[in-house]
Amino acid sequence: MAAAFTPLARPKAMNARFTAAVRWVAVTSLLAIGSVTAPHLAAAASGDCLQQASSAESLNAVFDSGLDNIVGADYQRAFELADGRVLWVFQDAFIDDGAGSPTLVHNAGAIQDGMCFASLVGGTETRPTSWIAPEQTDRFRHWYWPLDGYEQDADTFVLYMAEMEERGSAYLNNATPIATVSVEIDLNTMTAGKLGAAPNPTTDLYGFDVTTDDEYRYLYGQCHRQFGFEGLGHDECANLVYVARQPLEQPNMPLEYWDGNDWTRNSRAAANIAPVHAPDGEQRGSNPMQIERDGDRWIAVTKAADWWGNLVYFDVAPRPEGPWTTTAVLPVATQGDPGEFSSYFVSFIPTSSEARTIAVSNNRWDGQFSDDYHPTFTTVRPYVWSDRHAQMITDHFWLPFGEPINAPTTPEPEA
Repeated sequence: MAAAFTPLARPKAMNARFTAAVRWVAVTSLLAIGSVTAPHLAAAASGDCLQQASSAESLNAVFDSGLDNIVGADYQRAFELADGRVLWVFQDAFIDDGAGSPTLVHNAGAIQDGMCFASLVGGTETRPTSWIAPEQTDRFRHWYWPLDGYEQDADTFVLYMAEMEERGSAYLNNATPIATVSVEIDLNTMTAGKLGAAPNPTTDLYGFDVTTDDEYRYLYGQCHRQFGFEGLGHDECANLVYVARQPLEQPNMPLEYWDGNDWTRNSRAAANIAPVHAPDGEQRGSNPMQIERDGDRWIAVTKAADWWGNLVYFDVAPRPEGPWTTTAVLPVATQGDPGEFSSYFVSFIPTSSEARTIAVSNNRWDGQFSDDYHPTFTTVRPYVWSDRHAQMITDHFWLPFGEPINAPTTPEPEA
């Protein structure tokens, strides 16, 4: 999801349940990034630096101030590189062009080198553009949103992108993915190359999330259709997640897809791997799962139901394809009045903390620019992924309490 440049027009089906559908409770604060008008590796100004080691608290303190030319962004993803730097990418970002009102670009990034940040934005200081594929972008009509990616070697980062098209009368009335593409980022110059083909170029968006083990790279697909579709706005396909794999040593091999029992080359046989129900039996809705390998298991964090939910789900699985067990459900707060603000996409963020750091995107419902259009960071304790103590948390901020409940899992594959 991304911020609207003009007031967000919600489908009529949404309006009747808008107030009742939005109930929230508690999380923390987040983003802004030091900047330059073109990608480079120079250290940002002192105001763009952390004052202490990277943690949820230090990131909140830095990014909440709205530094330099990136003054708002969402769909944050961060990748720790082999040389110790961290590459950040964002979907719609507001850039300060010096003219008194920020300019929206459809993708931007930042490079964190030690304690300091430098932004990755295209164009010039007064006429900023998207960092990636500005020539192929027709602002608000045809654009590219970053998804997940991986470090190919010391010089190259491969980033998957959703090619988007607005099919409604105004921006985000009916934002529709039309393809999945890839781009190589030069890690020496932080410049983006030409768009290329993704292993699966369809609208299934394989590359929405990426993990690896010792043999394979796993590409997860989630359709990312948020506004102008079914129900509260997102398409029902957003409830489902699929996974494909390719050998690490043979990246040009065709993808294999998990069909619920085994791996197959038939993409049409791909089976949903996401939990579809909450521990209380309610449907989770949209499932933009973010998954990481954690030793010999996989863990996931998901802000289910996208803009229209108020819960973050924590799931664990023995394998990249599942089956997934929901181990905790935690409430998340908005940046203000829930009738005016929403929180959505949650992702993992690498920090120096021994605990896990996650970030939540925040925005106004009408999409108008505000100082609160940025992610917020918080640290969660590892036991939220303990399947021995699966619980529904409904009160204390990030703290389990009460009696354990039976947590559902996705079905075990048949022998």
